[in-house]
Amino acid sequence: MQNISVMKTILLCGGEGTRLHPLTKKIPKSLVKIKDKAIIDYIIAHLTKHDLNEFLICSGYKSNMIEKHFKNKPIKTQIINSGTVDILQRIKDCKNFIDDEFLVCYGDTIANVNINNLLEFHRSHSGVATISSYELRQNFGIIKKNKDNLVLSFNEKPRYPGSINIGYFIFDKKIFKYVQTAHSWLDLILNLTEEKQLFSFKHEGIHITINTLNELASAEKSIDSYLDTF
Repeated sequence: MQNISVMKTILLCGGEGTRLHPLTKKIPKSLVKIKDKAIIDYIIAHLTKHDLNEFLICSGYKSNMIEKHFKNKPIKTQIINSGTVDILQRIKDCKNFIDDEFLVCYGDTIANVNINNLLEFHRSHSGVATISSYELRQNFGIIKKNKDNLVLSFNEKPRYPGSINIGYFIFDKKIFKYVQTAHSWLDLILNLTEEKQLFSFKHEGIHITINTLNELASAEKSIDSYLDTF
């Protein structure tokens, strides 16, 4: 098995990020700034702390701006511009750069996932894929009442019954067998689930996703807590 320091990371930065308009009318979502740093730079800073140092940047929308952003960065990057395509095609376009296990991250999701623990978990099971999951907690207290408005129960910020996908996938190179027969990124995930090839790594730390202007404002408030975990 390869050492983590030579494991490549695919960063998915090709979408248009329409829910972040008007910001993303001018720049790609991964370059939107939280305070004074681009989203993608927070992600890479965390990954390099775990000795990952080779990044395949899957671009598309405003790719020239992403290329310019990374031009003088002291990290090893390869920009792969697939245009306007599904994530599945972006993964296919990276195949020739992949030697063994590889990490896939969304370019709009910041999380202090312990990559060493994630890789150890991936190597402990029989599947070709691992997905990082996060258990959401409701932000409000939930009241149950009867028809007379008598409160029957009160649950302060309950957990949801399931978990969400936050990216930070690890795939074996054998994943390309499944990639070739899938029709879309979602189809790939569903096929892996059906074939019992996908396992979930539970992340219990900080998770920040930036899809909307409200989420960006929330990220501005929580990013310092994230940085304190470095």
